[in-house]
Amino acid sequence: MFLLAIVGPGADKLEDEVDWIVVGDGNDPSRFLCTTSHPNDPLEEVIGMANAFDADRGGVEQVFL
Repeated sequence: MFLLAIVGPGADKLEDEVDWIVVGDGNDPSRFLCTTSHPNDPLEEVIGMANAFDADRGGVEQVFL
């Protein structure tokens, strides 16, 4: 995974938690993940952004929690 786009209420808080879990304090350059939060954006717009970001890397997968 190279992009995690989080949509919905609380997306910004969840993004921060994921960043701390995956990236931590940033001392290990191999532990990188691009994250974005979209608490007020429509899902369709975020999917469009993710598809543009994907640029032939294998497609976007949606996970709903």
